[in-house]
Amino acid sequence: MQIDFQSTEFIANPYPAYAKLRKQAPIYQLSPGAWLITRYHDVEYLLKSPLLNKDIAAMFNQRNGRNMNNEPVYRIHNTFWTSMDSPRRKLVVKALNAGKISDVRALMQRSAEQLVDKWIDCGQADLLKVFACPLPVLVTCNMFNIELEQSLDFLAETKLMLRPAEPELLTEEELAASNAAALRLEEFFHEICRQRRKHPGDDLVSQLLIAEEEGEHLSEDEIICCLVMLFVAGYGTTANALCNTLRLLFLYPDQRELLLARPELMTNAVEEGLRFSSSAPITFRTAMESFEFNGVQIAAGDSVYLALDSANHDPEVFIDPDRFWIERPASVKKLLSFGQGSHYCLGAKLGAIELEVALETLFRRLPNLTIDNVDQLKWEPTWVLRGLESLPVRW
Repeated sequence: MQIDFQSTEFIANPYPAYAKLRKQAPIYQLSPGAWLITRYHDVEYLLKSPLLNKDIAAMFNQRNGRNMNNEPVYRIHNTFWTSMDSPRRKLVVKALNAGKISDVRALMQRSAEQLVDKWIDCGQADLLKVFACPLPVLVTCNMFNIELEQSLDFLAETKLMLRPAEPELLTEEELAASNAAALRLEEFFHEICRQRRKHPGDDLVSQLLIAEEEGEHLSEDEIICCLVMLFVAGYGTTANALCNTLRLLFLYPDQRELLLARPELMTNAVEEGLRFSSSAPITFRTAMESFEFNGVQIAAGDSVYLALDSANHDPEVFIDPDRFWIERPASVKKLLSFGQGSHYCLGAKLGAIELEVALETLFRRLPNLTIDNVDQLKWEPTWVLRGLESLPVRW
């Protein structure tokens, strides 16, 4: 059974292919030493299993056939995930949780209102460009206490930083572009850290610099790589998740009308949007030792891709999984969009709040919001992040 995961058809609608895989090949060999897992219970088990780890360095080296740590983009990924696999992960969590959720929500609300104020009189816009992308950047910049204008130069670089996670290997040209992006981001945050050491504040950068847990501190390299990856993740996944959920609400107008009539369902709507069309549909792990899984032999060092989006559409767990349903009955099992286990997404709570604030603001400020030809929107040609190329709207 062959599936082209880079095809336009798959990118536009991966769910029929995932259903076929769950039935016929739940452990699918992508290439020698690389496997794709699609059933909910298998994905959930492996997310928590000590047999797998996010040994990114080993996986990158194995896939490329050489030591990739000399390449800046791979080195940043490696350093970040190595620190996330150690007791120092607690330091990052501690810094992220230093502010009160109520303060963060207020910050997000102010940021959303400021953005809408800029273009509300235009009557039409690409919502991805004027709102969905700038909002998480503005929020992250405020959390880092850096100027938005400084970061806007880096939006293209954040996409390039995620290229190594794609199942397809990078060409020499793609690697050079990603390395250049990594070096620009690294240099930028190195200067920010230098400034914060001189003049500390209550921002996230300052919190990471002073974070301590049982005598453990983050090194300068770990802090810079952490800031780069938090910036990259906060921008890409949140912007895509917002547009994906808006698209669903217009594809299913009855659900949009229900949400507008009952705004208390906003949390449910966000969760259902994340389940139905996750902006980060794939995560990956490395096999720490050889083991047999459901009759398939997986070797030490193999790459294991976990299809979170497929798991979230598994009818064994979710009733009528291909229906977007904001009053979906609570399931015994939770959606896997943010992962599970030791690598549960650090920004899951912040991301969900940001989506709630963004949607509430848009529907309140733009009561006549309309997406024309919502069923013909184009998707970015990538598998690891699921997002639209643009979201033209009018009001």
